[in-house]
Amino acid sequence: MRKAFDVYIPKWLYKLTIITILTFSIIPIIFCLVEGFNLICIITFAILFIIPFLIAAIWCYRFRVIVRKDTITVKPAFRKKYSFNVSEITKVIRTVVMTRGAGINTKIKVCTKYKHVTVELLMIGSDKFYRYIEENVSPEKIITKVYKRAK
Repeated sequence: MRKAFDVYIPKWLYKLTIITILTFSIIPIIFCLVEGFNLICIITFAILFIIPFLIAAIWCYRFRVIVRKDTITVKPAFRKKYSFNVSEITKVIRTVVMTRGAGINTKIKVCTKYKHVTVELLMIGSDKFYRYIEENVSPEKIITKVYKRAK
C-alpha cells in the first residue's frame, strides 16, 4: 500500500454549503423588498443563518489529514497544523453505527497523548486511512464499538 496520501472532505460538500449560503442570502432581500429596509433584521438573519454556514464552508474546504510514511499531519480549519508519528498513537476508536434507513456510518478516532483526529467514511481517502491504521498500529490499541439503531 502507498504510504503517502491525503484524507479530506469532498469538494461537493463545500459547494453545497456555499449554495446554501447564497440561497439563505436571498431571504433578507425578499423581506427588504416587501417590508422595507430593516438593518437589524438583516444583521440578525446573518448571525443566525449565514455566518454558521460560512464557517462550515471554510471548515470543509480547509480540513485535511496528510499521511506521509510514518507521519500523520492534521490541518484543522481554524487552528495550527500538527503532526505526530504512528508510534505516538495511544488508542484508536473505530465506531460503527448501523441504522435501518441510512445504512452503516463508520468513523475512526486516532488519539495520541495530547491530540486526536477523527476521520469519517464520507471523507475522500478514508478507506486508505483505515487500512493504514490497521497495518501500522498494534491490534491491542484498536477498539471497535458497534451501535445498532432500529428506526
